[in-house]
Amino acid sequence: MFNLPLETITIQDIEQFLQSGARENTVFELKEQFPNKLEKVISSMANTSGGMILIGVEETKTGGGVVPVKGVPLNPGLRETVIQIGLNAIYPPLIPEVRVVEFKSDPSLTGTDKAVVVIRVHESEGGYAVDQRTAVYVRADNVSERMRKATVEETEWFFNKRQKSLEVKNRAIQQAQQHAQQFLIRLRQRHQRSTGEPKGRFVIWTVPTFPRLPFATPQELYEATKKQIRHTPAIAPVSFPYGVPHPVFEGIYWAHDESKNYYYTEIHQQGLIYSEFEFWWDDENGDVFIPGAAASLLSAAAEFGRTLYRHFGYLGLFDLGIRLVGIRNRYVYPTFSLKPRIMDDVIEITARMSVGVSEEELLLKCKQMIREIYWAFGWHVDDKRISDDFK
Repeated sequence: MFNLPLETITIQDIEQFLQSGARENTVFELKEQFPNKLEKVISSMANTSGGMILIGVEETKTGGGVVPVKGVPLNPGLRETVIQIGLNAIYPPLIPEVRVVEFKSDPSLTGTDKAVVVIRVHESEGGYAVDQRTAVYVRADNVSERMRKATVEETEWFFNKRQKSLEVKNRAIQQAQQHAQQFLIRLRQRHQRSTGEPKGRFVIWTVPTFPRLPFATPQELYEATKKQIRHTPAIAPVSFPYGVPHPVFEGIYWAHDESKNYYYTEIHQQGLIYSEFEFWWDDENGDVFIPGAAASLLSAAAEFGRTLYRHFGYLGLFDLGIRLVGIRNRYVYPTFSLKPRIMDDVIEITARMSVGVSEEELLLKCKQMIREIYWAFGWHVDDKRISDDFK
């Protein structure tokens, strides 16, 4: 259930999850009723690895949930209560994802009368305090007590958390960029391409927002990615990732050694998925840029990343980015005139979202990014144009 989009969760999903043997742990907690200090539970999860809270589920002695679920009375304002706690009792304010799952306590009832409140908390980029900013809590792997006050060292780490995450991400990205460049040099030599080729290329990546520990071994990545390929019909490359997997330091890379075209994807054990694709239409169409190609690759990369993160149990935030390189003086093709031509040689657009977002929300983020690309090229386009690109 951790991997389900929040808006799709039903009471059947909750009971099936509990029956599967789910037990309370550092990322999962059950509450029969609204606790007096819900802010401590929420903030402790945000300060550690994120997690999920189910309110309305009775706990067994072994930390499991009692089925059938009793729920809490379906009173107005259940979701708003959680939001207000996050705004008023946690500093800085924290707004978790909340869904009120309604159900009937008796099938003979004409309407729903009970609910389970599902709260999904994401790992934070800093520390959250409660008790009027006097205490910071973290999760504890202790059956009798799932929370504890943070130590001085942990509190200090929270303040540096953003910087430390940036360092981990930057190291992984720099490593992938170096590997991609080495592959490109070999490709040029093998197929006798000039050092000026490719003239234009996409760079697309997804990465956990706060990487800390590897979420999979390179061997696990090797096996999992072969099952998660996304097809990109009617464009080249025809899949994401494209080629065959090969081992590389701290991960794997996908490429096609026999192809003269430059397509490279590296998947790092910290969760970075980094790709470079050349503009395969340059030889035929000259100085053009095709937004539909960007839309197809971007959406395939985003869905591939989200699916892979879910597969390995990562449920937090991730960053999605696209960089266009070698685009100065290009124009949008095929429906627009030769003017205007873009003045920038490189543009970069990023977005941040939860692994738990729905497919519709993920697609909306991708559409917003493509709209920004159009704007950089000097065009303000309508929703139909964007939708056509994603078709």
